[in-house]
Amino acid sequence: MNHVLGLITIIICFLPISVLNAQDINKMSKSDLRENVLFQYEISRGLSTQIDSLKNVIFTLEESKDSLLLNVSFLESANDMNEIELAKLNNVALKNKQEIARLQSDHVIQIASLNETIFDNQASLADLQDSILRLQKVPLESQVSFLDRQDSISRLQEDLPQNSMTSNQSSTTTSDDFLNKYYFDQIPLSNNSFQLVLSKIILGGKCIHRGDGVGSIPETLDCNAFSFWGIAPDVALPYGTKIDDVLIRKDKSYFDSNLPQIEILKNKLFTIRYNDNTEESFLFNVKESVPNNGRKGLQINLANEGFESNTANDIIWQVVAINNECYLAITTGQLERLKIYISAERVPAICTGCPDGYGYDGDGYGYDGVFIRAPVGANQYENWRTTGKGMLLMRKKDSYLNRSEPIQRGDLTFLLKMKEL
Repeated sequence: MNHVLGLITIIICFLPISVLNAQDINKMSKSDLRENVLFQYEISRGLSTQIDSLKNVIFTLEESKDSLLLNVSFLESANDMNEIELAKLNNVALKNKQEIARLQSDHVIQIASLNETIFDNQASLADLQDSILRLQKVPLESQVSFLDRQDSISRLQEDLPQNSMTSNQSSTTTSDDFLNKYYFDQIPLSNNSFQLVLSKIILGGKCIHRGDGVGSIPETLDCNAFSFWGIAPDVALPYGTKIDDVLIRKDKSYFDSNLPQIEILKNKLFTIRYNDNTEESFLFNVKESVPNNGRKGLQINLANEGFESNTANDIIWQVVAINNECYLAITTGQLERLKIYISAERVPAICTGCPDGYGYDGDGYGYDGVFIRAPVGANQYENWRTTGKGMLLMRKKDSYLNRSEPIQRGDLTFLLKMKEL
């Protein structure tokens, strides 16, 4: 652009000079005229060159103009698109602002609702704390009475008919469990652990004949034909206490939890681990026993290590086959040897403050107890209390039994399984 302005300025400057020389042309000599003509010719050539250069510059400027116009067009299109996008963004921003306002309003409402809920919960908590304080003020005897009533309700419910259960109902058994295999093949037991579990119960000691007929026969029953009851611990046994006053409802798992675990090492050392964290070890061997109704039996002999010449603490268990299953069959007395006490009329108890050496062992089954259905012996003292040991079994009411009945300890044979651990 500066170059074009310079050319135009030169042309303007030379035009007056050319005109002035034209007026005086007649006064000039030929030599001056020739010089003037040459001078004018050089000026013309210079102007022609400048004009050509100016044309080039103008052409370049035209091209720049076209390029600028095209860029302007592009920029205008881009600006239009930007304005459209800006309108969209403004619309989104407006919607976001409205949504934020809505969320803030909902947040305020939620906070108010939560504050109201917290206030209600605090009031409920205060009421609950007041109730707890009132309950804590209730005498212990009233709480025991309440629990006894619950147990009585449970026993009444137990007396309801259970038509869906039959007395000879079979439980699911596993044909390849340990005793089923061991009955046929007494493989050496190098390092094996077992948990004793109750599988079935034989009710009735033996078949009793009366005259020309059968008076009673034993029944092999599933565990679900019985209800299990524990003894409440540390309950006073004053004169007139009944067995129902100290019972706590339990189930079969409670019975199993009281059964010990067994460990056999090198097919020789047999250790019984009781649920009171004590244990006892024996020398172990197995032999074939007298057949049971014609079927072969196995006899497990456990010789107590601490008594070389005294067999009083030895244990003998019989493995019997019933139907297609093998069981460890033990009596109530053998169960007591495993520290599980079954009773229908007495419970294990201790007497504090009794004369030295004074005790009452019920019917002489090897543990301290008190016969609480008759005011004899130790019941003349008011300071007998239950130990929490002991268990009672009752046969459930069914279509053939009018009411639940406690089972006498001498009428039971327990069929156990040895569950591998």
